[in-house]
Amino acid sequence: MKIFTTLLGLSFLTLAQLPLASAATFPGSNIDNIETYLDAYSNGYTELNAIDFSNQWQYTAIAYESGNINTVSMTTGTPDSTTFSTASHSNFGEWKSIDFSSGQLFFEDSDGPINIELDPFSSANDAYFRVFELSAATTLSYLNDLTLSVGTIIIGFNDNGLGLGDADYDDIIVALKPISAVPIPAAAFLFAPALLGFMGLRRKAKNSIA
Repeated sequence: MKIFTTLLGLSFLTLAQLPLASAATFPGSNIDNIETYLDAYSNGYTELNAIDFSNQWQYTAIAYESGNINTVSMTTGTPDSTTFSTASHSNFGEWKSIDFSSGQLFFEDSDGPINIELDPFSSANDAYFRVFELSAATTLSYLNDLTLSVGTIIIGFNDNGLGLGDADYDDIIVALKPISAVPIPAAAFLFAPALLGFMGLRRKAKNSIA
């Protein structure tokens, strides 16, 4: 019995010394600026000076630092199903679709400014945005292992537009990825001429019999 008790005690001691797996922490006030975030959570990126979005994309919010309520949405004013808000990051990491040929992404701060349009990004609105492109695939463990592929666009929003000299561009951080058009299989291009040819042969045979 004494030996069993000793072994049991050693087992508990060994388990106590094992490192506990730490839960992935959602980035918040620990972010100093957008580059600090990208250095910590991405595997490589390049900054873009301009980008004109077109056609269909998907977007999702991935982090924020601001103490104010910042939002990104396809609408302005009252939050709806297209909105990501720093009031709660419960839906961060969920992809939503936007067609920039008919829609727009608006960034807002509860204390102002409001209705800051993302598209197109250029020197006209770079006081509010810094834009980056991922050069390597990245997995965000704190968002249920959300995977961002090469070419994903990262938007860092600066909610005061440099008005207070706070150029951190991390008040809400958003990822965008283009929706690729579904390619038409090569066999489809071969099938259409073959079908037309077959119909032509049937018509010719019908005329011969007649």
